[in-house]
Amino acid sequence: MFFYCIMCIELYGKGMVKITGKRILIAGGSHAELPLIEAAKRQGNVVITTGNNTDGIGHKMADRYIPGDFSDKEFILQLARQEKVDAVVSGCNDFSYLSTAYACEQLGLPGHDTYETARLVHHKDCFRDLTRSLGIKTPLAYTCSERQEVVGVCDRLTFPVVVKPTDLTGGKGVVVCRTKTEVLSAYENAKKVTREPKVIVEEYVEGSNHGASVILKNQKVVFGFCDKEQYYKNHYLVSGACFPPDVYYCTMVQLFSDIEKVADKLQLADGIFHTQFIVDRDGMPVMIDPCRRAPGDLYILLVKYSTGVDYPLEILKAECGEEVNESYAIHYRNVARECIMTDQNGILENIQIAKEIRECLIDQLIWGKKGDPVCDYMKYKAGILFFECDDYRNLYDLVDRFHHLVTIEVD
Repeated sequence: MFFYCIMCIELYGKGMVKITGKRILIAGGSHAELPLIEAAKRQGNVVITTGNNTDGIGHKMADRYIPGDFSDKEFILQLARQEKVDAVVSGCNDFSYLSTAYACEQLGLPGHDTYETARLVHHKDCFRDLTRSLGIKTPLAYTCSERQEVVGVCDRLTFPVVVKPTDLTGGKGVVVCRTKTEVLSAYENAKKVTREPKVIVEEYVEGSNHGASVILKNQKVVFGFCDKEQYYKNHYLVSGACFPPDVYYCTMVQLFSDIEKVADKLQLADGIFHTQFIVDRDGMPVMIDPCRRAPGDLYILLVKYSTGVDYPLEILKAECGEEVNESYAIHYRNVARECIMTDQNGILENIQIAKEIRECLIDQLIWGKKGDPVCDYMKYKAGILFFECDDYRNLYDLVDRFHHLVTIEVD
């Protein structure tokens, strides 16, 4: 029995507020932010983007691009003041959300949590402590600041264990370890990439991997979506996701209840709450690594295509301080979002897409081109494909074979 979204009763668009004539600063401008930029411009707003990557695809769509480090909260604050913006919208990055929350709090702009609340949600050690206090199922985790603490933790956990930075996403610095020696090595490596003086060592949870994305209104879930995640060579970097999610209804009811507990405790602002979770052997959701910003790699388009809800616009509305809808009408489709990846380094020669995938395509964004270097195939992505099948079983079959059907030829 699959879970299909439970918040789907009244007509979508009831009471919708259009966002028009605003100056909106979006703290990011990569391909990930394209749906947010497009939604803002479609509503007749002036869009300003910022970020260090001058080649970001999103910057080209914006009305104005101002180079800068969106992880620098003081920079975002000063830029928002300088440009006299009406709203600051987070990009698809945790540091972007933290800077956005800080700037909005300082300027009195709506649509975001306080900076301290944002830090609590986005720093894994703080969030683990919160969920434990609320009785929410999350991996048993220990925060370590010194090498000697790591040694002690190894004696309290059963191997394998997971070592991860407290403040990074996308699988950066995450390692599964099976011995104390591996844990100590992973700890030292994680310390090199984190901005915090702490590293998490936590239990390894067996189960299926999923993502959940909801819209909160008055700390209640008014729209919910769940996916089934896929991984390629890097088991901590999501390479794809699809809907339906192959998750039981009762599991999702429990997860949504857990999210509402967090929202109530922290008095979270209206808007998106996204989290990865694992369904364990008992069928229970184990919440891991949440965020309050749009996920990357065009995930919010997966939600839009799978449900018919204009998810980018809903996120934009909330972050601009506009009223969030109380209910949504859902029109389900069996849709997958898969990243084009490879299993070797080299120079990109060609991207091959099999007929089986081409016949099902509903959208695509490919930025990889002939001559591009592939320096780290564990992270490299050349594009994103969206495809649909009438039967979810056919969709699952294509998803399982995706990296044989869509390949990068490397010289």
